[in-house]
Order: sequence, then structure tokens, then C-alpha cells
Amino acid sequence: MAFSWSAQATDNSAEPIISGYWHKVNSTIMQENRQFAVYLPRSYQQKPEKTYPVLYLLDGGVTRVRGITGMVESLGAEDLNQQIPEFIIVAIPNTNRSRDLTPTKTDLIFKGKVLDELKDNSGGADRFAHFIQQELIPHIDSTYRSNQQRGILGMSFGGLFVAHVLLTQPELFDQYLIADATFVWDDNYLNRTLTKNQNKLKDTQLSVFIGLANNAHLGELGMTNRQWGNEFIAGLNALNNPDLHIRSRYFPDEQHATVMFLAFYYGLIELFALQSK
Repeated sequence: MAFSWSAQATDNSAEPIISGYWHKVNSTIMQENRQFAVYLPRSYQQKPEKTYPVLYLLDGGVTRVRGITGMVESLGAEDLNQQIPEFIIVAIPNTNRSRDLTPTKTDLIFKGKVLDELKDNSGGADRFAHFIQQELIPHIDSTYRSNQQRGILGMSFGGLFVAHVLLTQPELFDQYLIADATFVWDDNYLNRTLTKNQNKLKDTQLSVFIGLANNAHLGELGMTNRQWGNEFIAGLNALNNPDLHIRSRYFPDEQHATVMFLAFYYGLIELFALQSK
């Protein structure tokens, strides 16, 4: 099924504007049917010899897919100076968000206070990453003209998942875009894991962009999330790996709920602009 939008047609020749198409895979790893959407670049049909990098988008509901595919298509358009390459985009909507995107089985706790009871519905990030690696990526690479370069975009719990994959399976993607990740998860889980897994990143060749929002309205919780995010950025930079390219940006005028598009916009440009020239 295609999802599309268009102005009200004034004649029978009007064509819809297509953002992508839904597909399903029966996942043995997840033990459920998983839906995903695929967006193909505008030049895909006109240039049958060309191959494309792939972006994997988490929290891939219809609204987010429309926004991100429009952004990526615009930034990759020649009439807008082609600031980034063209991409195939694979969007993965949620069936159980907290289960799939969190790396450990625990409640969401801050300073001893339970903010969200998730102990029985969390900790499935490794299995979800295994599904992406073993089932989804091979399907995409065998079905579409991908060039084996892969990036992943995630926000909030999605950013937590992206950072977790970066620390545990850095070879899975070439580019990691993280928007205001839940750094307060499991009492600073990401920074603890970075300390333990430094050797996995010392010889890697990849690029990371991290966007942080101003969550001062959340009080100590918001300030701590930003502080631990800055510590994570500093920890990555401290690895002194010349092939590990770290970019970050703080958005003082954006809160957690509003930062995603700006973080992805600047992240895409900073990570991919040189490759499009």
C-alpha cells in the first residue's frame, strides 16, 4: 500500500506524490510480522545502473516518514545544490517501542524515583538489532540497488538504541545520527557501556552526529540528560581515533519534543555533505 498526499485534483491527469510503500516481513527473530516502508530516490528508475546508500529510520510511522523523506529528497536535489547524496530510506514503525529500543531490562528511574514502569517491557534492543542485521538488511540489499553504505537515525529511545548499537556493534552502520537520546536510561547506561567497550571503537571507521536539546523545563532530569549527553560526546572524542568522526550540536531553542528535525537536518548535512561533492 502506498501512502501519499496531494492537492485536490482538478483533472484526471493529476498524479499523487509518493513518499514510499509499505512492506512486511515475517521475522523469525522477533517472532512477529514486522512492517517497514521503503522510499526510493527520484532518480532510482531513471538510472538503473546507479546504486544508493541506505538510511534506516526508527519510529518510522507515516508522519515521520513523510517528513524525513521530504527532507532527504530536498537536500539531495540538484536544484537545491545537492547538499547530500540521494538515499534509499527504510523506515521501521514500532510494534512494542520500549521493548525493542531499550538495551536493559529496567524501569525508567531517575534519582530513585520510577518515572515509567518498564521492567517487564524493556531490554530487547539486542534482539531488535539482530533482526535488523540478519533479516531486514539482507532483504533490502538483495531487493534494491544499495551500495552497502548504511546509516541509522534515532530520536529519544530511538537515539538510545542507535547509541547502543554504536557501542556494541559499530560495524553494523557507517553513519549514526542520534537526536536527544535518553541518556538517563539505567543510571547513565551509555557512558558506562562506552567505558567498557572502548576497544570496539578504536579501530572503526565511521561517523557520528549527536544533537542535544534544551530540556531545562524538565528540571534536574533534563539538565542531567544533557550533561550525560555531553559526557558521551567527550568520551567518544577522547578515543583519539582519527577515523571516528564525531560531530555534535546543542539546540538551545529546542526542547525534546521539537529538536528531531533540526538534529537530523544538520546531522545529515554534516555527515554527508562532503560525499555529495
